[in-house]
Amino acid sequence: MRHLIMGTAGHVDHGKTALIKALTNIDCDTHKEEKLRGITINLGFSYLNLSSGESIGIIDVPGHKDFINTMVSGACGIDFVLLVIAADSGIMPQTIEHVNIITALGIKNGIIALTKVDLVDEELAEMAKFEIMEFLNNTPLKNIPIIGVSSTSGQGLSELTNSIEKIIPQIAERKKGETFRLFIDRTFTVKGIGNVVTGTVLNGDLNIGQEVFLLPGDTKHKVKSIERHGHSVNSVTAGDRAAIQLMGIKKEDIKKGSLISDKLLESTKMVDACITLFDNNFKLQNWSVITFHSGTFESQARMHKINEDGKNIIVQFHFDKSATLLTNDKFIIRNSSGDKTIGGGYIIDAFPLHHKKRTTKLVESLSSLSKSILNENNLTDLICIELKKDIRPFTIKQIADKLNLKPEDILIQIKNQPQQVSIINENILIYIEYENIFKNKIINLLRDFLKENTLSNTGLTSIEILGKLNLLNITCGKEYLEKLMIKMDREQLIENKNNSWVLKGYNQSIDSKTAEEINWLENEFLNYDIQKPALSEIEERAFSKKITKDKIKKYLHYLTGQNKLILFKNDYVHFEIAKKYKSFLLNELKTNENGIEINEFRQKTGVSKRLAPILIALYESQKTITTQNSGIKVQIFLKK
Repeated sequence: MRHLIMGTAGHVDHGKTALIKALTNIDCDTHKEEKLRGITINLGFSYLNLSSGESIGIIDVPGHKDFINTMVSGACGIDFVLLVIAADSGIMPQTIEHVNIITALGIKNGIIALTKVDLVDEELAEMAKFEIMEFLNNTPLKNIPIIGVSSTSGQGLSELTNSIEKIIPQIAERKKGETFRLFIDRTFTVKGIGNVVTGTVLNGDLNIGQEVFLLPGDTKHKVKSIERHGHSVNSVTAGDRAAIQLMGIKKEDIKKGSLISDKLLESTKMVDACITLFDNNFKLQNWSVITFHSGTFESQARMHKINEDGKNIIVQFHFDKSATLLTNDKFIIRNSSGDKTIGGGYIIDAFPLHHKKRTTKLVESLSSLSKSILNENNLTDLICIELKKDIRPFTIKQIADKLNLKPEDILIQIKNQPQQVSIINENILIYIEYENIFKNKIINLLRDFLKENTLSNTGLTSIEILGKLNLLNITCGKEYLEKLMIKMDREQLIENKNNSWVLKGYNQSIDSKTAEEINWLENEFLNYDIQKPALSEIEERAFSKKITKDKIKKYLHYLTGQNKLILFKNDYVHFEIAKKYKSFLLNELKTNENGIEINEFRQKTGVSKRLAPILIALYESQKTITTQNSGIKVQIFLKK
């Protein structure tokens, strides 16, 4: 079954609502004021069950010039148009305006209902048809069928219904997309049930029990029930008219332009777009203030012109209020007073950077992007535009959500053209030029570290690099960096040394003076032998040799890394000293199962009272020996 919406269009008082009532037996004018004035003010909704088993939704829009904004709200969700023109009036101002609007919204299919044919003779009806064909000749609606009807006599209604059935197979399948979106066009309260919202499902699917977000904002609500065409259903999909009962929602929370979605979509106050003007002679000045309409969203906006090519203009809109829009959403613009429709178009970037200058590169980039959106088979440019916005990695899901696509579609597209995008684990994407920037930054970080730490036998850890590249707070930053470092290792740019990263082929080079000072410092520790080394004394002697404390610190770090010194807690012990007394102790313990006391160890080795506890604690930490402290004496045993 197809999920299609038919929308009416046409001048006020040409009989749109009367025709829908005659077709469906549903009166779309339900408000008191509409009855009193005899015109449609609000959007009307009905449905038509066809003999084929199809059931199409119908949106009846107002024709009066004062309610064009309401007409736009309804037209944004329709698949084909029922253009209503009265035979006794012909083409009128709102006929022209409505045709311009539905053309700008990308609606290419429709039927013309020539109403009130019972009020004119055959010759006048034929003249009206000829006028209509001539008017539509330069629009996407040329050659659509024209059916003469009368809502009062019933003339032509069967033919019109048949024509509606015939057009359904000709309409291209709506691209569903991954994200459920529905602009709320009506809210009402049902006694004993609660608040219900209605709208046309633009994208995705929705099921009972699912949670949705009210946007802009972040409030979450659970779907309690769903109706389609007056019947309870378990789910709705793109193209359906839906009435949805949401738990916990209040009428005052819903503003004009509110949207419900199954994903927490970002809001924006700025979009890049391509517009087409309806009047070739109309001149739209840079930074003009216009009224922007998309779905039920309406806002005043300032318009920064980026490039103009005849009737087509690439612009950046700056809204007065936040919107929830996606790339390729259609829109209409009217003048600032809202009494004239200027043009319409589509969004080419819903989350752009602020374009302060109109550079040649910017114009070329946005022009290319605009063409890519029209060419639906070319997604690479759209993906790259999103990836270029920030020097960082993105998950495929993040990009898919922004473009309302499936993650697998993104992956397939990128795999076909890998020269522009780097793929990590089939989950992370980064623009290839930005990956090269990260590689250069890592190489420079390691080079600078080694310059400042000439005696270091280690480099920077992955966590240190992560922080220096500002990737700590990026969702996929850690995973991306780990894979990038492995990739750079394979490319022989870097290597892992002592659990850290250094430049490939890096060799320490120590000048003769430094080597001499390091040897001196090492011998100082060796000379302490049975005594505990006193660092303060060594620093005093170093000062007399013009070796600074800062140098001593670096030399200690170097000697520790070279396994010449052992740093245990806050004490340094020469490796050879620790090794010598460890060998002695082990030999003693091998021949004495009852162990020896620490005092006996000191007496036999001559090790000082201050050094002995340090050595014993060190050996115990190495799991070579174990000790028992009775409170009077410390007994040492061989670790088994």
